[in-house]
Amino acid sequence: MKKIYTFLPLKEEHKKLLESSSSNCEFIHLGQIKPSLEQVKDANVIIGNIPVDILKNIPNLEFVQLNSAGTNGYSDNPDFPKNVLLANATGAYGVAISECILAGILTLLKHMPSYILNQSNHEWKDEGSVKSIYGSNILVLGLGDIGKEFSKRAYAMGAHITGIKRNIKDKPDYIDKLCTMDSLYDELEKADIIVSSLPGSKSTYHLLGEEALTHVKKQPIFVNVGRGTLIDSNILEIALKENIFSGAYIDVTDPEPLPKASNLWNTNNLIITPHVTGGYHLDETLNRIIQISATNIKNYCEGKEIMNKVNHVQFI
Repeated sequence: MKKIYTFLPLKEEHKKLLESSSSNCEFIHLGQIKPSLEQVKDANVIIGNIPVDILKNIPNLEFVQLNSAGTNGYSDNPDFPKNVLLANATGAYGVAISECILAGILTLLKHMPSYILNQSNHEWKDEGSVKSIYGSNILVLGLGDIGKEFSKRAYAMGAHITGIKRNIKDKPDYIDKLCTMDSLYDELEKADIIVSSLPGSKSTYHLLGEEALTHVKKQPIFVNVGRGTLIDSNILEIALKENIFSGAYIDVTDPEPLPKASNLWNTNNLIITPHVTGGYHLDETLNRIIQISATNIKNYCEGKEIMNKVNHVQFI
C-alpha cells in the first residue's frame, strides 16, 4: 500500500476527496508543518512544498505534488531526486491572482491611493482626470494560468491584449496579438499597462533592466505578481521616480521579505503587498489545488500520465 503524506490546511471534505482518489493508498495528513525526515521516511508520495533536503533522503519517494504553480527551488535544484515525478498546481491560482491584478491596476488608474490619503487627512480634494482599462494596450508577460485568466478579464473590459510567451501556437480569442520574447522591446514601446506573472529563472532574471526600460514610452502602469527578480528594486525605484512607470503594483520583491530600509516603501504611486495574491487567501484556490492533487493521485495509482508534470530544469 502506497503512503501519501499531505502538508496542506485540509478541511474534512478535502481529506475525503483525496482519499476517494484511490483505495490502495494510506493518507497521512500532517497539516502545514515542516516535517522531520523521521516523520516522512516511508513516504511514496508527498503533497505539498516541503524542503528538498528532506525529499532527497526519502528512500522510496516516487512522486511530489507541489501546492504552488512556481517550481523554482525544486525543478532547478540539483538535489531534487531525478527519479521522482514532479507536478505543480498550475490552474489553481488564476482566479485569485487575476482579481488582485485588476484591483491593483484600477486602484492606480483611478488615483485611489491619493483619495485614501485625502480621507485620512479629512481633505475633500479632486485628484483630476483618470484613465481606463477600456481601450488600453496591455502587455502580458507570461501566458500560463494567471496570465490567461487576467487577459480574459481585461479583454472583457475592453482592453487590447498582447501576450508574450515561449511559442505563438494556439492563440486564444481574448488575446489580440501573440509574440515571443524576441518582440519584448517593440511591445514595451506600445504598452499602457505591463503585467508580469513570469516565474523566476535565468531567462527572466532582471529581464526588465535598464536597457529594457529605455523602450518604455507611454508611462505605463507596471504590475508584477510573478517573481521579484524580474526587475532590480533600485531600477524599479528609479523608474517610478522618473515617471518611466506612472505607477506600479508589486506582490513580489527581491529580496523577500522587503527590507524595512528599502526605499520602495516610501516610493510614490507604488502599491506593495507581501506575496499574498496566491496562497490560500481565497478558498477557491485551495479547492483547486485539492482537485488537481486528487486527479494526479488517481492517475499515479492507475499508471496514467499526471497533470502539470514538470521537467527537472525550469523554462519560461
